[in-house]
Amino acid sequence: MAKTQTAQARALADNVGLGIKCGQIVTGPDAVIKALAKAGAVDNHPDAVAYATRQGVEQVALADPDAAAEVAAAATDAKRSDGAPTEPAVQ
Repeated sequence: MAKTQTAQARALADNVGLGIKCGQIVTGPDAVIKALAKAGAVDNHPDAVAYATRQGVEQVALADPDAAAEVAAAATDAKRSDGAPTEPAVQ
């Protein structure tokens, strides 16, 4: 059985359903963290994580990565349904 890669990100807002609070460092499966970042729930840029770590913020693990993936997918779908671009424009 392959070990799941984990990643970290800084939470951008409180999400009671996922048990995360704004500013916390969240740890979870890499694919889920990337999906949450795409949905705008977390900032997974290494500089954001490093800054938050230096500030001594609380670090938490996603209690339910499957639920987090569903939240990310729903948020991403909502962005698409309102007509807003989901990807940056190519120049």
